[in-house]
Amino acid sequence: MAARPGTLGAMTSAPTSVPQPRPTAPCERPCAGLCRPDGFAAAHRAHRRWLFLRCRGLLGDPGAAEDAVQETFLRSWAACASFDPAAGPTLATWLGTTARNVAVDALRARAARPRLVAEGDGTPERGDAGAVDTALQRLVLLDALSRVSPQHRGAVLLAVVRDRPYADVAAALDIPVGTVKSRVHHALRGMRRTLDRTELAA
Repeated sequence: MAARPGTLGAMTSAPTSVPQPRPTAPCERPCAGLCRPDGFAAAHRAHRRWLFLRCRGLLGDPGAAEDAVQETFLRSWAACASFDPAAGPTLATWLGTTARNVAVDALRARAARPRLVAEGDGTPERGDAGAVDTALQRLVLLDALSRVSPQHRGAVLLAVVRDRPYADVAAALDIPVGTVKSRVHHALRGMRRTLDRTELAA
C-alpha cells in the first residue's frame, strides 16, 4: 500500500497530544481504522503508552522514544488500508511491529552518524557504536523469542534467561521436567531458525 501523498506534515509536537494527520478520505475496505479521526484518536489512547515504553527500552532515551511513537502512528496511518482486521495480526501486534521497525531505523541512523571526537586526544568515541550494536542484537533476540508460543517462551525465560534449574522451572510451571526440557529444546530450535532467516535477509 503506497503512503498517502503529501499529507504527513501536520503533526503536533507535544509529547502527550494526539498527532493529527491532515484529513483524507476513509479507506474503501476494512482497515486499521486510522484513516478516521475518531479511530486514530482511539488507537492513540489505547496503544501510545505501551508503545512508548517499548521504544524507550530499545532506544534508551525518552525523547527518541516519543519521536519513534509519533513516527509509528504516522507510518501506520499512511498504511491504514494494508491492515486487514479479518486476517490478523491484531492492531496492537501490527503497531508493535511498526514501532520495532521505527526503532531499528533510528538505531541504524544513530550508528551511521559521524563519531564524536574525545577531547584532548582526537580519538573517535566508540561507545555509541557498541551500544547501538548491543541494542540491535537485543532487538533481534527479542523478536525471535516473540515468535515462539507463550508456553515455550515461558520455559526459555525461566530456564535459559534466568538460568533456573529444570526442576525449579517444572515446579513453577506445574509441568513435568521432561516437558520443560522439550519446550526449551523446541523453542531454541525455532529461535535459531528465525535468527538464520534474519541473517540471510540482512
